[in-house]
Amino acid sequence: MREGTPDAPQGMPDVLIPQRYDADWRVAVARRWAARLSTAADIPLAREVVEQTLLELVDRAIGALDDPSTVDEAGRAVGSRLAEIHATGEDSLPLSLNLLRDELVRPGNDEVRRILALVTAIAAGYAAADRENTFVQQETLKKDLLRSKLKADRELAASEARFCEVFATTQIGIAICDIEGKFAQVNPAFEVTLGYQAQDLASMTIHDLFHSDDAEYLAAAYRELADGGSSKRLGDRKRLLRANGEEAWAYLAVSVLRGSDGAPRHFVTTVEDITELHLLQDRLQYQALHDALTGLPNRQFFRTRLEAMLASLPGHAQLSLYHLGLDGFELINDGLGYEVGDQVIKAVARRLEQLFEDEEAIVARFGGTEFAILLLEQEKTPPVTTLTQQINELLAEPVHVDGHGIAASAGIGVVQRALTDADASNMLWAADVALRRAEAAGKRQWALFDPDKAPEERIESKLAAVMPGGLEMGEFDVVYRPLVYMDTGELVVLEAELRWETSEYGTLEHDECLRLAERSGVTLSLRDWMLETAWQQLCEWHADGHRVQLKLALSPNQGQDPDLAAVIHQVLDACEVDATWLRLCMPLAAVRGDNEEARDNVRYLNSRGIKTSLHSFHGSPDELRLLRELPIDAVRLADELVDLVHAADSANLPEVQAIHGLVPLVHACGARLWVRGVDTEEQARIWRGMNCEVGAGALFGDPLLSFDVPDFLHGVQPH
Repeated sequence: MREGTPDAPQGMPDVLIPQRYDADWRVAVARRWAARLSTAADIPLAREVVEQTLLELVDRAIGALDDPSTVDEAGRAVGSRLAEIHATGEDSLPLSLNLLRDELVRPGNDEVRRILALVTAIAAGYAAADRENTFVQQETLKKDLLRSKLKADRELAASEARFCEVFATTQIGIAICDIEGKFAQVNPAFEVTLGYQAQDLASMTIHDLFHSDDAEYLAAAYRELADGGSSKRLGDRKRLLRANGEEAWAYLAVSVLRGSDGAPRHFVTTVEDITELHLLQDRLQYQALHDALTGLPNRQFFRTRLEAMLASLPGHAQLSLYHLGLDGFELINDGLGYEVGDQVIKAVARRLEQLFEDEEAIVARFGGTEFAILLLEQEKTPPVTTLTQQINELLAEPVHVDGHGIAASAGIGVVQRALTDADASNMLWAADVALRRAEAAGKRQWALFDPDKAPEERIESKLAAVMPGGLEMGEFDVVYRPLVYMDTGELVVLEAELRWETSEYGTLEHDECLRLAERSGVTLSLRDWMLETAWQQLCEWHADGHRVQLKLALSPNQGQDPDLAAVIHQVLDACEVDATWLRLCMPLAAVRGDNEEARDNVRYLNSRGIKTSLHSFHGSPDELRLLRELPIDAVRLADELVDLVHAADSANLPEVQAIHGLVPLVHACGARLWVRGVDTEEQARIWRGMNCEVGAGALFGDPLLSFDVPDFLHGVQPH
C-alpha cells in the first residue's frame, strides 16, 4: 500500500486492491478503461469527456464494493451510463468487466461474490439500457417508415391525379395500346382529333388509323420500338384517318412502356393535329415557288424543273427556252396605273398558258415584265419562227380594262439545246443574252442565241461584273484628249476620258467603259471619281502655270442624275481654280423630253460660270429648240453622222448635204459645231469646208496621260 492510502474498512476482507482510495490510481484506471473502449466502440464524445465519465463510474463502483447494500443500484447505473455514452460495441461489455475485475479485486479471495454480483448488476443495467435504446430506435424507425409511406402514398395519389387531369384536359390526343395495338385507354382530345368515340376504338387497333400511304412505315416503326431497336422513341409527321374517312396530318410521338422484366407492355401514342399547319406550309411553299400575281411558277421553280428535266430526259431530247420581255410596259403603268398594268400582266400569263397548253411546256414569270417558257420539242411542235410570231400575235389582241383596249408585244430570246449539250445555268444565261439582243433590235423582235458570240458575251458580262472592283483597286486612269480649232490647230480644251487597264483583257477606252458601267451599276461612282480626279489634276496644272480648260462628256444616266449639280459644286470647292475652267458636255438624251430637272441643272451650272455643250447631236427640231432655250454654246455631232460623212463617196450625196445644212442652223442658234473622230487631213478638210470649228481625233493628238500633259502644253498656246 502506498503512503497516504487509507486502511480498508473494518471487517472488510482483504479482497480489493488497496490502491482504490488513491485518486491518481483511479484516474489511471479511468484512462485505461477509456483506451480499451476506444478499440471496441465509436463513442461520439471528446476523449477528456469520456475519461471523466469513466472516472465517475470507477468511483461509483468502488463505493458500491465498500457498501454492499448499493451494489445493485450502482451496477445498473454504471451499465446505463455506458449505454448512454454509446460504449455499446460488440466487445465493449467484456472489456469493461475484465478491466474492473483486474483493477479492483485481488485474485484468490473468497469474497469475490461481491465483485461478481457487481458485475452481474452492471451487465444487467447495460443490457437493459441497450434494449431500451434499441426499442427507441426501432420505434423511431417505424415512425419514419410510416411517415415516408404516407408521404409516398400522398405523392403517388397526387401524381396520379395530375396525370389523370393532364390526360383528360390536354389538347394533345393520347392513346395507350397493348403491344398488339389494341386500345386500352384514350383521352378526350384523341377522340376529338380523329372523331372517334372510345367505344368505337375498343374493337380497333392503332394500325386501323394509319393512312394507306404511311401504314407500312408506321407498322415497322412500332415493331422496332417493341423489339428495342436503336430508336427509343418515334417522332414523325404522318397521316391518320378520321372517323369520316378524311385524312389528318398529325405529329406522332410514340414510346413503349416496359414491365419490371424489361418486356414491352404498352405503347403510348400522342397525336397533335397539324393539318392546318401542314396546309399553311404547303401554301407557303407554293407561294415561294410561284408568282403571287399570276400564279405561274417563278424563276426558282422554273430552274428546278429545268434541272430535273435535264437529269431525267433521254439524251436525244431537244429543249427550247423562250425568254420574253414585254415592250414599253412602263407606258401602261405610267399612263393607266399599276392596277391596269397588273391586269395586263395576268392576261399575258393566261394567254401564254393557253398557247402552250397542248405542248410539253412550263410557263413561268421571272418577275416584272419578263416571262419564260421551257418547251420539250416534239414532232408536232411548231418551229421557232412560227412560235415567236404566234406569241406576239396573241399578245397583240387588246386586253380590255376599264374601257381601254390595251395591246402588248414582247422581245423574245430563244435558246435551243440537245440534252447532251445542255446545262441549266448556261441555258438561262444564253436565253437572257438572246433577249437583250432582240430588245436592242427594237420592239417585237426575237433573236436566237448565237453560240459563236458566246465568248464575247461572257467576256463583256464578266467585265461589267468586275468593274466595281476594278474602280476600287485603282485600275482606272483619266486620260486627256486635245480638242483644237480646225483652221488654226490651237488648243481649245482637254477632254477627260476614262481608260481601264484590265489585268486579263487589255486596255478599254472611254466609250467602252461607259457602256459597261451602264450594265454594272457604277455609272455615277465612275463619274464622280473621274470628275474629282480630273479637277484635282487641273488644279495642279494651273498651280504650275498651265492655264488650260477641262471638258467632261457625260453618259445619259450621268447627265440626268438629280444630284449632278450638288456633286460638281462639292468637287469645284476643293480648290481655288475658277469654275469657268470647267466645261460639261451633256448628252441630248438627258435633257430632252420631260426631264426638266436635268435642264435646271444645266441652267444652274451656267450660273456658276460652267460652260455647257451637248453631244450626240442629230439636228432634229427638238434638239434645235433646246439650243435656243438652254445656255448652250457648242454641240458635238453624233458619231454615226460623222462616220456617214467620212464614208461618203461624194459630198453631193443627199445625206451629206443634209449634214451640211445643219451647220448654219446650229450657228443660228448661237452655238458652234464640234466633231470627233477626225483622223486624217482629208477628213479635216471636209469639216473645215463645212465651217465646223472644233475637232478631235488622231490627226490632232491621241489621249495623254496626266504626267504627259505639261510637256504637251509647253508646245501649244491654249485658247
